[in-house]
Amino acid sequence: TSKKFDDALEAYQNLSPQLVSRATAILEPYINEQRLERMYSILERRTKRTRFLFENPSNPSNVWACLRTIDSFGIQNVDVIIDSGMYEGKMAISQKSGMRTAMGSAKWLTLRNHMSTREAVERIRAQGYTIYASDLNPDSVDVRDLDWNEAEAEEEVKPDTEADSASDNGKRNSNNMKKKRGGPICVVMGNEERGISDEMRQLADVTFTLPMCGFAESFNLSVATSITLAHMSAKSDGGGKGPLRPGDVDAHELACLKLKGLLGSLPQRRMGKSLLKQKGIVLPDAIMALL
Repeated sequence: TSKKFDDALEAYQNLSPQLVSRATAILEPYINEQRLERMYSILERRTKRTRFLFENPSNPSNVWACLRTIDSFGIQNVDVIIDSGMYEGKMAISQKSGMRTAMGSAKWLTLRNHMSTREAVERIRAQGYTIYASDLNPDSVDVRDLDWNEAEAEEEVKPDTEADSASDNGKRNSNNMKKKRGGPICVVMGNEERGISDEMRQLADVTFTLPMCGFAESFNLSVATSITLAHMSAKSDGGGKGPLRPGDVDAHELACLKLKGLLGSLPQRRMGKSLLKQKGIVLPDAIMALL
């Protein structure tokens, strides 16, 4: 269920760096050396600069295809809105269940589920992300004309004097904050049939469209995701500019991703729990429940 994903994510975040380091050292010898090297090299190039948010998608298969594409571009974070009120009729239960199954299959990604559009946008924007939503409305910007560096993020300016620093009493002072271009980006993809909701359209900072020349009225979800990522990749230089910036995941999060990868790569499903317990390490049930 979505609660299991959220609980596991929180449990990883709450692990101490020392415990993560110890657990990693215990498990590494049990993983094939080539697999270990490949896994670590991929995870070390993950980016959190860009994340994707899917608003009430209807087809679990399309979501799975999107997650595979997102993973291949090195993006770590994906959010999905599954608003029960948007799923109606006999297919409602199977659609929601299939969506969560698709999410659970993407073991290398960090997945978060949200119960409503407003809750999702508020949580993501609170982390400094600018919301770019794919939308066919006539006011949307052509994706080819987007300047992904228009996204803004706040950074703290170092006080000019010791007196200024002392006056802040060690607190984050809004007067010492400034906007900088090139902040993190959240790309929103709407429902395959309805597109984004009116609420999302109002909440988004920017809406963009993917140009088409044929008779089809829109791309399917996985194709739209792929095209958007191709444009983002073309605007990224791999060296710290553009929306895709490999290797910008912070050290503790990266260490947790490696531990998660180790636990999921062992030959037997519960092997990790046993190996760690022998060394006096017991991971939270929320983590072990998803193995």
